[in-house]
Amino acid sequence: MLPVLLRPCCSRLLRRLSAILLVPMLLLISCKKETTIDPVIQTVRAGTVDQISPDPTERYSATISPIQTIDMAFKSAGLIDHVYQIRGADGRTRDVQAGDLVTKGTELAVVRAIDYEQRVQQARTQVAQAEAQLAQAQANLRETEIEYTRAKTLSESASLVKPQYDQAKGRYESAQASVAGAQAAIANAHTVVDQATLSLGDTSLHAPFTGWITARNVEAGSLVGNSTVGFSMMDTHLVKAVFAVPDVSLKSVRLGQHQTILLDAVRHPLPGVVTSISPQADPKGRVFLVEVTIDNPKEEVRPGMIGALALGAVREASPRLVVPLGAIVHSPARPEGFAVYRIRSRDGKTYAEAQDIQIGNTYGNSIEVTAGVAAGDRIVALGGSLLRNGQEVRLLP
Repeated sequence: MLPVLLRPCCSRLLRRLSAILLVPMLLLISCKKETTIDPVIQTVRAGTVDQISPDPTERYSATISPIQTIDMAFKSAGLIDHVYQIRGADGRTRDVQAGDLVTKGTELAVVRAIDYEQRVQQARTQVAQAEAQLAQAQANLRETEIEYTRAKTLSESASLVKPQYDQAKGRYESAQASVAGAQAAIANAHTVVDQATLSLGDTSLHAPFTGWITARNVEAGSLVGNSTVGFSMMDTHLVKAVFAVPDVSLKSVRLGQHQTILLDAVRHPLPGVVTSISPQADPKGRVFLVEVTIDNPKEEVRPGMIGALALGAVREASPRLVVPLGAIVHSPARPEGFAVYRIRSRDGKTYAEAQDIQIGNTYGNSIEVTAGVAAGDRIVALGGSLLRNGQEVRLLP
């Protein structure tokens, strides 16, 4: 037994040890209460597994082109006298320009014609001179013909010596040559007149068809050569939808085939006919160009528009199960696989449970699921990448 004097000391020591041990225990209990975290409820957007029937036809993009384009060049050189004028949207008269519609035969620009008119006049003067020379030659021919006929008769009756006969014959043949030369000169003069007249007619440019001006390269007073392009035009009463197809799709298109074109800028489908198929593939893209001609009486289809078309007969397509692309996550069980979170309800709460799936083709913003889900299953459409398997979720309305 401890001495009596030591008992009070031992009691105080035990009380101090108890206090020292009690404080850490209290601190430990307090820390445990502070580090306890309630489970997080993640907010997600719900969706469903949908069933679709994709379009099995082959779709292509087409570019609209005019049926005809032309660059019009001057054949006669000179100074531009004037350019065709129209009344603009502001009511003022101005020269025709790109974007204006002109009718067939419109005189678009004229080269100063006075120089060519003088050439025509000179050529006609040469014709008159040649005709006068022909008249004189024909008069000489008639005189020498009479003289030659008399000399021939006298020569046959031995009343005229041969040298005199030869002289008469030579003058007659010379007169015949003069007539032939005058006739040739008249023909050449007429040719010069025709050329001068043609050059005079070529001093103006006329629209070869009704269409749109796409470029004007001349001004009044500018000097042009005999090959200067003055205007460019396009004809859009018919337009072409041009698209490219690979060789495996050539069997789906043929000349004369009726084909419908869809344009975002035009609310109704546009019927057309296949009028051209390239006989060889493009050396770069290895595709064949196809042209579909479309009537455009209202000028509502403009070159440069982008259209779409479908080739091939419509076939019955098997249904596909699809989910939004945002619903796809990596599988928690198989890192190389994919999964979606199915929505389950238990005890009044909603949970997200991972479901492994197999994926197929994409259709716009959706992707095909070939195994793992059924049509109508509720899934997490957005927010799945933030979830853990079995986590409680809150659904957005």
